[in-house]
Amino acid sequence: MCAAVGSIGAVLFLFAFPAGAISTLMHAVLHLPGPGAGIVLVVGPFLVLVALGCSLLTRAKGGALIAALAFGLSCTLIVRLLGVATNPKGAFGSLPFLAALGLLGLAIEAVMASGRPTSYAWRCVLTGMVANAVLLVFYWVAIFPRTAGGVKWQDIPPLAGVCLAAGLVSGYITGMLSRALSRILATEQKE
Repeated sequence: MCAAVGSIGAVLFLFAFPAGAISTLMHAVLHLPGPGAGIVLVVGPFLVLVALGCSLLTRAKGGALIAALAFGLSCTLIVRLLGVATNPKGAFGSLPFLAALGLLGLAIEAVMASGRPTSYAWRCVLTGMVANAVLLVFYWVAIFPRTAGGVKWQDIPPLAGVCLAAGLVSGYITGMLSRALSRILATEQKE
């Protein structure tokens, strides 16, 4: 189930944000610094929704990692086989992209397995923030130096703030959506 959700998420993502749509939105419309604004405001929160949502709904150990890797493998297949245009800066469909998604999935698994904080909502928020930060740092260190150039020191604080805020929001929304879906599914099973 987690692999299917990750694959469906990849299809939705690639067709919702073709070619340079994310860069245009981040830099031409919102005038955010880069590189990394698209990762923290679009890619990371979307992946948190998919991977954390899978983990919460299935309660399977490793569910977030499976969903994240299925997302990455599906992106790779879609980009390579169907020739869907993506922005080369994001390295979608590459081995470093798969590594980034693997780290995001592992970050989600680690925070959720820690049991800290004990509050469900706070754990989801913390998970979203950590996962989004892990993704951004990996992109800054391993992907962007080869595709988009290094990040400027003065751009790190605003991008880090946006990263944590977007992670907080995506984690919270994912937690509340999964809780609502769990209640709906539980009610249907009783009937």
